[in-house]
Amino acid sequence: MKCKPLFGAALIVASVALAGCGDGGPPLGTVTGQVTLDGKPSPNVAVTFMPVEGGGSASGITDANGNYELNHTTRKGAPIGKHKVAVTTVQQSQSTVDMSQIPSDSPEYAKAMAEGGNYNVQFTEPIPEKYNKKTELEEEVKSGKNVINLELKTS
Repeated sequence: MKCKPLFGAALIVASVALAGCGDGGPPLGTVTGQVTLDGKPSPNVAVTFMPVEGGGSASGITDANGNYELNHTTRKGAPIGKHKVAVTTVQQSQSTVDMSQIPSDSPEYAKAMAEGGNYNVQFTEPIPEKYNKKTELEEEVKSGKNVINLELKTS
């Protein structure tokens, strides 16, 4: 009989502990905003917030109007705190080869097929390195709703 109260107490402690965990992970603030480059909306760019103190990053892709919303693993938002921010264009698949014009027994055909018909595609990132590879952007995410517009300039 004395085991039942201990089991009940352990069950209550475990329930409270699990309830306090929520869905796991760090506390987040929701983050939305718009990315512009030289005053024009930037569609189809990846926005990544990387916590300065370490931990998992949050990211989102801009829509046709340059608007984004960040997600951290399976939840909306970004960890609270200071972040380095990187903005990079998402490369669209562009075929430079008209496969119907290449004979199937040609070495060029085999090369094009191996590369998905996308060989010799040169991509130049329109967003300066200071916003992606060598980002200088830093933003603070606070508890609650955050609207963080990123106004990028090419010069």
